[in-house]
Amino acid sequence: MPKSLYRLVLPDLGLPDVTVVASSWLVEPGSSVIEGDRLLEVLAGSVTVDLPAPASGILSELLVSEEDELHVGQILAIVTAKAPEDESE
Repeated sequence: MPKSLYRLVLPDLGLPDVTVVASSWLVEPGSSVIEGDRLLEVLAGSVTVDLPAPASGILSELLVSEEDELHVGQILAIVTAKAPEDESE
């Protein structure tokens, strides 16, 4: 069955001139996630922001570590989702 890959990307948080740092992964690689589940906490100055799963599936790869400095548009993790089965088969 084909699988789809979804990227967790750091969005523009609207906080200019603020360093953004990966604070804490909330889910372990290999765990099942549901779209919208909290995956990663990031610190932007004194503000903590939770980043949600971009899709339902398996958190297959973490691309940054806690305490890494992050940049807008950076891919932080990969979620692998199975494509829905074709009902006509």
